[in-house]
Amino acid sequence: MKIAVIGAGVMGQWLANFFGQNVGDVVISDIDIEKAKSAAAELKIKFRKTEEAVTNADLILVAVPISKTVEVVKSIAKIAKKGALIADIASVKEEVVEALNEIKEDVELVSIHPLFGQGAKAIKGKDLLVIPVRPGENYKMFKKEMSRLGAKITEIKADEHDKMMAIVQCLTHFTLLTYLNTLRSLKEFEKTKEIETPMFASLSNLARAVLAGNSEVYRELQTHNRYAKIIRSRLIESCKELDKIFSARDVMGANKIFEEAMGFFELSSIQKSYAEMYKNFEEGLD
Repeated sequence: MKIAVIGAGVMGQWLANFFGQNVGDVVISDIDIEKAKSAAAELKIKFRKTEEAVTNADLILVAVPISKTVEVVKSIAKIAKKGALIADIASVKEEVVEALNEIKEDVELVSIHPLFGQGAKAIKGKDLLVIPVRPGENYKMFKKEMSRLGAKITEIKADEHDKMMAIVQCLTHFTLLTYLNTLRSLKEFEKTKEIETPMFASLSNLARAVLAGNSEVYRELQTHNRYAKIIRSRLIESCKELDKIFSARDVMGANKIFEEAMGFFELSSIQKSYAEMYKNFEEGLD
């Protein structure tokens, strides 16, 4: 299988490296030619200008910013060879899938979302969400290869995807960025770096991991996913509710929140998470 990765950002490079090592012959391209050439040299794969890369590929992976995905996919569909599979990896799907359904060219179209970042070493056991728009033989081959390599493939609809990601991604990022923004506003934060509890250390470590990502990606997730604002509003209302309870010293209200939260999880999973937190904390002290 000949594969073209369009986009030489961190995920584009990850995909080019992964598919080159595990699936087939890979070339990489980008509107920034020097960036793509540098990535190709580092990964020891071939660089090609977009038109050449696309017209020779059986599988075309589009790894560009969310705001550019529709434009790039439409332009690629016009020059891709008949029957080629075009798959974007945008983290927001409704806008993209609506545009894919408008494409008339004789190509296969799917919209995929790897639920992991460039820190992943492999895809075994990891989730890969797929919206099949116009699947065909190349998609069957792609799906077979991903399954062989251990990916957990789930086929869903675009609106279902975006509703889920508003919680899984948007809520998670917003919560951690809010935590970091609060710490930034506190003069006392510098002193707390010298002491820590296991829970504070775990949350701070997770929040720091957000900073290894791309601020533009976080912004696009929040602005392009139409369900994100609803989820952010829910979080803000929850903060207000808890503030009201604690300010009023409402013991029953606080206990109710805690007990209802426990109802979301099995007791064994709560105990496991607590044990893992201490294990990681104590290993960090060694």
